[in-house]
Amino acid sequence: MTVSDGGRRTADGVARVSGGTYAAVLTTTTAPRSVAVVTGLLALLVVLASKWGERLDAAVHEGGHALAAYLTGRQVLAVWVESNGGGATATRGRSRGAGLFLTVAAGYTGPPLVGVCSAKLLSTGRVTAVLILAAFGLVALLLVTVNRFGQVLLIGMLASLIVAGRYSPDWAQLWYAHFLAWLMLLSGPQSVLILHRVRRGSGGGSGSDADLLALLTRIPGVFWVLAFAAFSLWCALRGATLLVHA
Repeated sequence: MTVSDGGRRTADGVARVSGGTYAAVLTTTTAPRSVAVVTGLLALLVVLASKWGERLDAAVHEGGHALAAYLTGRQVLAVWVESNGGGATATRGRSRGAGLFLTVAAGYTGPPLVGVCSAKLLSTGRVTAVLILAAFGLVALLLVTVNRFGQVLLIGMLASLIVAGRYSPDWAQLWYAHFLAWLMLLSGPQSVLILHRVRRGSGGGSGSDADLLALLTRIPGVFWVLAFAAFSLWCALRGATLLVHA
C-alpha cells in the first residue's frame, strides 16, 4: 500500500506517516494461531451466551437484503434491526423475478459470506482492510436504518471500528478483526437453527425468508432451510481453516 509523501514502512508491515501516526495499516501481518483460537472461543461464547451475536448477525442479515436489492435494481425503503435479534428490510420492485429472489436469499447467506471473506483477507494479512470494509458497510446500512435501536447498534459498532483502526495498537486491530470474523462465521449456523425452530413452532408458515423463497420457487421451505444450513456450515468450516492455518 502506498503512503502519502513522507511515509515510511516498518518491517512488520505497518504503514505510518512521518510527523505523527495518523493510521496503522496492517497489510502483511498474519496472526499467530493462538490469536485465532482464543478469538474464536470468545466469539463462540458471545454467540451462545448473549444476544449481541444475534443482533450483529441481524444487522448483517438485513444489510445483505438491502445490498442485494440495490444491486438488482430494487428500491430500498427502510431497514429495521431489533433488540430481540430480529429485523426487516422493506424494498420496492417487481413482485417476482430474479431480483426479488436474490434479495430474499441474501439474508441468511450474508453473515456467513462476510465471515469467510473476512477470514480470507485475514489469512493474507489484510487486517485493516477488514475493519475499513466493515465500517463502509455499517455507514451504508445506517443510511437506510429507521428504528432507534438499529441506529444505536450501528453507530456503536462503527465507533468501535474507528477506535480499533485509528487509535488502538496493532495487536488490538488484529484481535478485533479476528473476533468479528469469527462472530460472523459462528452466528450464521445459529441463525439458521433459530429459523428452523421458529418454522417448526409455527407449522412452517412463519413468513420467514425460507417461506418467501418457497412461494417464489414452489420449492418447499424446508429445502431452503437446509440450503442455508449447508452454506453457513461450509463458510464456518472454510473460514475456520483459513483463520487457524493462516
